[in-house]
This record gives sequence, structure tokens and C-alpha cells, in this order.
Amino acid sequence: MTSMSNSRESNAAARYVRATRDVEQAFRLVRGEVDGELPISHSDAVSRLERALEELTEAEQLFDALTRGPRSAH
Repeated sequence: MTSMSNSRESNAAARYVRATRDVEQAFRLVRGEVDGELPISHSDAVSRLERALEELTEAEQLFDALTRGPRSAH
């Protein structure tokens, strides 16, 4: 059971790291700092940033839920 739990935690951590990188890349697009990517419209860049932030929130919630463990209600 521990290895399955660690695997879930590892996957959640990897998802969180990917989401963090996606937010950084999307933020750079909004600022117009495009390195090696085709420029996109500002509204498309903002939309990409919003999606990336939503994914980051979900990834963080999943990671927290998996690593928090059972807590007492004291």
C-alpha cells in the first residue's frame, strides 16, 4: 500500500511541477517574452495563463490531499 501511495504522491508532485512550469511559460507569453515560440495574440496568451492557473490550482489541491494524510479533529 505504501508504494501505491508514494506513486500517487509522486505523480501528483510531477503534475504540480508541470503546472508550475506551464504558468511560468504562459506568463511569459502574456508579457510578450516568446523564446522559440510563435507569437500569439494577447487575449490568447491571457486565456492560456488562466487555464494554466486553473491546472496549477487543481494540481496543488490533489497534492495537498494526498500528502496531508488523515488528521484528527482536535
